[in-house]
This record gives sequence, structure tokens and C-alpha cells, in this order.
Amino acid sequence: MFGPTRKFLYFCEDGGSNPGVYARYGNDGTYFTLFQAISGGIYSGDETVGIALSPDNKRFYAGIQDYGVIFEFTRDDGKSFE
Repeated sequence: MFGPTRKFLYFCEDGGSNPGVYARYGNDGTYFTLFQAISGGIYSGDETVGIALSPDNKRFYAGIQDYGVIFEFTRDDGKSFE
């Protein structure tokens, strides 16, 4: 999923042992982790699904498939996700 400015491509892992959400910066390909399950933790071996942004782009949502939970993330600086 591209963010509203199309600077970042957000994506989930596929088939890994530690579910998470990652991003790649469009101009130079910098890769970073937004969140990732702790190896051996409660969500280890599960799948990340359903990433989305709120209409004002200030909240980022992601779900964990088997546990059926949805996480809501905001930026510490209060700004929108790009």
C-alpha cells in the first residue's frame, strides 16, 4: 500500500515466522520496520493482514490473522503517515 504522498510503500511479511509491517522509501529504497513480533512471542508464526490508514492519515492499522487482533499506531510527533 502506498502512503498518501506516495513516498513510502508499506507492506506485510509473507510466510515469515515474525509477522510485521515494513516500509520502503521510494526515492532511495531505504527499508525499515514499523513493527515486528518478538521471536518466540505470542504472535510469532502468525500472519500480518489488512494494513490501512485512517482518512486523515494519522492512524495506521494492521491485523494479526490467527489471533484476530487489530493494532492502531500513531506517530509520536502527531504528524500524518506519509
